[in-house]
Amino acid sequence: MRRTRSLLASLALTVAVAAPAVAQQPVGSQVPLRDRIMAVVGEDLLLETEWREQTGLLAGQLGVEPGTPDYRSLARETFDQMVSEMVIVAAARRDTAIQISEERVAEEVDAEIREIRARFPSEQAFLEQLTQSQWGSLAAYRADLQERKRRELLGQAFLERNRGQVEPPQVTAEEVRRYWEENRGAFGARPETYRFEEIPVQVTPDEEDLEEARAEAERVLVELRSGKDFAAAARQYSDDDTADRGGDLGWFGRGRMVEPFEEAAFSAQVGELVGPVETPFGYHVLQVVDRRAEEARARHILVGYELEEEDVARAQAEAERIRGLVSRGADVDSLQAAGMHADTAAAEPIELSRDQLPAEYAEALEGLESGEAEVVELRLPGREVPSFNVVVSRGRSGGEPVTFEEMEAPIRRQLEQQKAEKAWVDRLGERVYVDIRIPPEEALSS
Repeated sequence: MRRTRSLLASLALTVAVAAPAVAQQPVGSQVPLRDRIMAVVGEDLLLETEWREQTGLLAGQLGVEPGTPDYRSLARETFDQMVSEMVIVAAARRDTAIQISEERVAEEVDAEIREIRARFPSEQAFLEQLTQSQWGSLAAYRADLQERKRRELLGQAFLERNRGQVEPPQVTAEEVRRYWEENRGAFGARPETYRFEEIPVQVTPDEEDLEEARAEAERVLVELRSGKDFAAAARQYSDDDTADRGGDLGWFGRGRMVEPFEEAAFSAQVGELVGPVETPFGYHVLQVVDRRAEEARARHILVGYELEEEDVARAQAEAERIRGLVSRGADVDSLQAAGMHADTAAAEPIELSRDQLPAEYAEALEGLESGEAEVVELRLPGREVPSFNVVVSRGRSGGEPVTFEEMEAPIRRQLEQQKAEKAWVDRLGERVYVDIRIPPEEALSS
């Protein structure tokens, strides 16, 4: 018997929430103490904690308060949606003509992670939010996303294959209007959105220390090209935790590593020695040892450098200097073009809702008028020292109630999808075992 776990399609900070999804656990997995089984669908279990988690996440996105009629309606809708998806996936598993390749799953996962990362003002902000999320790391998030995408693609393929067996659902204008009137409170207001530009300022060692680390990495590369065993060199020289296992990083796809390392790894040929590659952690010498689909297996040697308090102070002073220039009217594009990490700064102003912003950014931007600048201190997971970003406000918008005209088309699509899925669920109900043990209304009242 499998246990399901509901997931968002992206971090809870992103604007749009995907339809609820379920990820199966191995047969015989333990159900947490005091958890209750709400439904059994085929070989899958829907647990109360998972349904409550999904309902709570959606309620938070929609601004629906617990205990209200809107919340109870959302709880029922979430439950029905999760069960419907489980029924479709259960039926799809039985259709041997449907095959979802791992290459396609990997492509979907990589694309979604890239799209989510683009919503954050920086790589640091993206990784920081992941460490604070329910996943705790990019690797854990990727694993959940892979399972969700696999099931999502399976269900989509099944519906597409059997599309002709169900008449296209008809949704009337009256149904759309009624749904709007009954759920108006759940649509809330447009999210408060901030527009801003940024100039990242990394904490780096002084030129002498930086050159020393690079020279050491180049010496290691020469030794490797002269025939020295890579694993032995990693154990001897690498400052990374992977040194004890010969620098082996295992298999990884795009979106797992910092950008310079990722680009080097996916540009290299199998067996090729590459480096030195500079990242926020130091200089890397790397070698791709195998490749499959959209993944690579590589090993590396990291030559790091010690960052001192003086380095942090120097970066902070540089950030304050840039802030002063912006406050006196300097052009942000010109400052970026002058070499202040223009490769990591967005060419156009970034626009994000308040909920998407790291707390440090939200706090800084809240107190800024358009054109004003502030220095934001960020901490990258796994690093003891911070980095500094100069954020320049370009105004804010939002807070107005969402209108029917804006939501009419999305509501119609949602109702059409619900009708189509209900028709399929009704038809598949005779073939898929479904046992509703605890209705959502009962769970909410207990």
